[in-house]
Amino acid sequence: MNIVIVDDATAQLLRWAPFVLGWLAGWAMLWRLRPLPRGGPHRPMSVIVPARDEERSLPDLLDRLTPQLGSGDELIVVDDHSTDATAVIAVEAGATVVRAGEPPPGWLGKPNACHHGVAAATTERLVFLDADVRPGPQLLDGLAAAVERTPGALVSVQPWHEPGSSAEHLSMLCNVTALMGCARFSVFGERVEPRVAFGPVLAVARDTYERAGGHAHPTVRGAHTEDIALARTIGVVELFGDRRSASFRMYPGGLRDLVDGWTRSIATGAASAPRWAALLTAGWVWSLAAAPLLGLVAYVASALQCLVLSRRAGRFSPVLSLAYPIALLVFLYVVLRSGWRFARKRDVAWKGRRVPAR
Repeated sequence: MNIVIVDDATAQLLRWAPFVLGWLAGWAMLWRLRPLPRGGPHRPMSVIVPARDEERSLPDLLDRLTPQLGSGDELIVVDDHSTDATAVIAVEAGATVVRAGEPPPGWLGKPNACHHGVAAATTERLVFLDADVRPGPQLLDGLAAAVERTPGALVSVQPWHEPGSSAEHLSMLCNVTALMGCARFSVFGERVEPRVAFGPVLAVARDTYERAGGHAHPTVRGAHTEDIALARTIGVVELFGDRRSASFRMYPGGLRDLVDGWTRSIATGAASAPRWAALLTAGWVWSLAAAPLLGLVAYVASALQCLVLSRRAGRFSPVLSLAYPIALLVFLYVVLRSGWRFARKRDVAWKGRRVPAR
């Protein structure tokens, strides 16, 4: 019988190598964000805002957006059966208000609202903004330039997250891994063809949108992650991450709002990521979990990494980066909950509606 003796140096290498590889994967997967191009000559755009009970968020969006509108631009707010003052606020800001009908069978609320907005638009460039987005002063010009550069692509921007309450900071790792999973901000950059899009900010040439079937496409109209479904139908995606172009506050309703929101989308997003990107991102998450078991050096290395990478995703608390296992527990719970519901085809609740897990 052969007895294999592992010396202390080899044992230490075996303990540390997986952690180091995962830690390096974190840097590789969120290497550098990609800013929107600078704006060129103005082109008329139709800005479509699907809104359901958004009286708290809408004023901030419209106040920042209306100064950017130029000659020929349209601002269309689609009131998706709101029970608050959403429509009144939009009218007072000078927007055209479109009432979305009740979603037909097979449709979900947001795709239906976007479809109604496009029907009311008259320009050749479409911009879709969520009501909680806070546009930077050059957002529309940058989107116009990006669409002009790649007219056959769906242009998408992931806004920088600005948490309000303490609970909102707990989405730190959800935001970071969302940027990692798209793979466009990795060390491979432009060589990666993205398969996802970020729903808060989208822009597309109208003929590209209509040729792909738009939000009426059978795989888009019933998708709870309609941004990812739209990216698949169009086929070509340009992704940007630029804190100067747009920011947002994702889940002002607190921890329950945060968990329900990410449960709705994170499993689908993970399934849509390239396998190699999903594996490297999972390796990074594993390194975060392993660091406390390896000792102070590993823990500090992971905490500092969380501090740097989280600032690329949003204004997350440095204190939470130092205590990142708390955010890690929330992240793992959301991933497991989302995956369970996705696999079991369990519905989730969102904005007062049931969202089918399919």
